[in-house]
Amino acid sequence: MRPAQSWRIGPFFGNRGLLSAVLYHEVRCTRAVGQGRRVGRPGGSEIAVARAGSVTRRTVEGGGVWMLVLKVFGSGCARYQDRPLAGFPSRQPWLLLCYLFLHRRQPQPRERLAAVFWGDRPTGVSRKQLRNALWRMRHDLQAVGARPDDYLVVDDEHIAFAPSAPYSLDIEQFETAILAYQHLSGPELTPDMALQLEQALALYTGDLLDGIYEDWCLLESERLNLLYLNTLSKLMAFYEFRGDAESGLACGQRLLARDNTREKVHRQMMRLYWMLGDRSAALAQYHLCRQVLADTLGVSPLPETTQLYRQMKAGLFDPASPERQLRLPAEPSHVRGVRAALVRVRQLQAAVEQVGAELDRLEQELDRLLHV
Repeated sequence: MRPAQSWRIGPFFGNRGLLSAVLYHEVRCTRAVGQGRRVGRPGGSEIAVARAGSVTRRTVEGGGVWMLVLKVFGSGCARYQDRPLAGFPSRQPWLLLCYLFLHRRQPQPRERLAAVFWGDRPTGVSRKQLRNALWRMRHDLQAVGARPDDYLVVDDEHIAFAPSAPYSLDIEQFETAILAYQHLSGPELTPDMALQLEQALALYTGDLLDGIYEDWCLLESERLNLLYLNTLSKLMAFYEFRGDAESGLACGQRLLARDNTREKVHRQMMRLYWMLGDRSAALAQYHLCRQVLADTLGVSPLPETTQLYRQMKAGLFDPASPERQLRLPAEPSHVRGVRAALVRVRQLQAAVEQVGAELDRLEQELDRLLHV
């Protein structure tokens, strides 16, 4: 009996396109679960269907489950069961796979993929390069025992990462946990929510595909980095609200290790040190903040930061009684807006200078190599 081919685009789908095919295959698998049926696969084989989140399971002898594991935080690694995907993620087929699962919420037009990866070449050549990369990706997945059609849905116009078999993707787990509580402030978190966020942050072992400098990767890396930093800031506020100074300081140190110009974090650390009874550390944090802002951005601390320092130095700061704190007149909103814009421009200036220095270094290295 010929196996069902509902996973492919064919006349059945008409003009509804690849997304319809992906959704139809998902619904078909879901129905099969409820009916205890099997879903046919290409080549005449069959797999038992059981749900695991939004995917189906392919069981093996002994009760285990075959799974594709993708880790893209840091330098990245991938495996199918205990078999690593050789050359992941730097080889072109794997970069294509990374792009597909970073944009896994919708099928990707072949034309767009060709432009992203081979945009400097003629259209015919770029489309051919895409076909070659896709063929190599399928070949390499098969080499480790994976079925490409368990993870990819392909037609003449689109390609999608649409898994119908178990997989693990660290950025998906990271985003799912963090976005679930995005609408809550730190003090609104429960201890269980905070624990889930800590577990999500543990997945962030480094920037996305560290060492890959493609534009599409750098943009997504910046977005994920902001999610990471904002979640750390939220947890820091949670721990301060709960009176857990040590955990709050640990979050602050992680934040400043990535961006030491975050003045709000310096203020929080001043309060947390004070909460621990370490007055000298609280005052030293202010001096560190002032030095960093002067050296990096060429600005002075905001009035509220200086106010906090003066209160602490005079022994007048009482975090339990905010109404007893000395307060400076609030700055007009337009002044605060200009100050914030100035900080941002200084940050951009520092980034441009860093890029310029790196370009100079690379040009010198190129000259040296050309004259060897």
